[in-house]
Amino acid sequence: MEYVSKRILFIAFDYHEYSRAIDAEFQVLGFDSHFNSIQPGKLLFKIARRLSPSVYRMMLDAYHRRIILSYDPDCFDRVVFLQVHQVSTANMNLLRKRQSRAQFTLYNWDAVTTHDYRPYLQFFDNAFTFDPDDAKALAIGYLPLFCIRRFQGLGRDGAQPLSAYFVGNIVNPARYTAVNTFAEFCQQQGIEFRQYLSTTLHGYTQMRRQGMRPKDVSFSSIADADFVAMVERSAAVFDFANHRQSGFTMRTMENLCAGKKIITNNPNVRLAEFYSEDRFLVFEGMDFSGVMPFLRRPLQDPENDFELYHVQSFAARLLGLRP
Repeated sequence: MEYVSKRILFIAFDYHEYSRAIDAEFQVLGFDSHFNSIQPGKLLFKIARRLSPSVYRMMLDAYHRRIILSYDPDCFDRVVFLQVHQVSTANMNLLRKRQSRAQFTLYNWDAVTTHDYRPYLQFFDNAFTFDPDDAKALAIGYLPLFCIRRFQGLGRDGAQPLSAYFVGNIVNPARYTAVNTFAEFCQQQGIEFRQYLSTTLHGYTQMRRQGMRPKDVSFSSIADADFVAMVERSAAVFDFANHRQSGFTMRTMENLCAGKKIITNNPNVRLAEFYSEDRFLVFEGMDFSGVMPFLRRPLQDPENDFELYHVQSFAARLLGLRP
């Protein structure tokens, strides 16, 4: 068949709306992008994953093979992965053989310590990570996470000065402990703190195994309207990473672009080009003594929306269309 340029096969972890947002930007950039979830969310797969890792592996391999074979050979200009550790080496070899003329690009929004993708780098022409330490160690590209479009135009006039919020998934019990400790601190200091904690059955089980009795934790995501309202009413966000990493969370990048102050346990923000003391407070352990003066300090440039970290820029940079 005739080779068609400007077509993308995009295989990604379908997490909340983020991967779909990247896919939409590929379309805006003029590419015919074909999105496929790297990890199916069907109930049968979820059951197999918990009950029999070997059966789940066979099901996942068959699922990936069906995706690869569903497209004609050499019909894509680019193949882009967001995560890759779920795919077998055999399937990666098959995909490279069938799309031999395509440029292969990998992006990782987890650190190597969370998902080790190093054995897969051989399959890619370009590789990027959100983690600056991994980028240096592996000699691959560093590309921070991004702010999706709906965070870019949020109202900035309705936030209470002494207020903060947290919306996040509880994978690591340490995050649950940190959020609740911060909530207690805010109550003592008269800081308005809003939170929405979600988790999975696995995350809930992990907390119970550590003797926790989780309260106010939901098995579903926050409603979109409630999320937006929470952000617009808050002056700051509380950020506590689920995993050990040097990269900045999606929460950090979204709130940076939305004009919020960021209270984080990641000291690497001090090295970032967007860092300033009026926007970031780095806490250690559970020491929140600097929060109150931080919240009272006004932003020097409150209208800055940090366009470089918008999803539009991210998608273009991932494809090598911008430096």
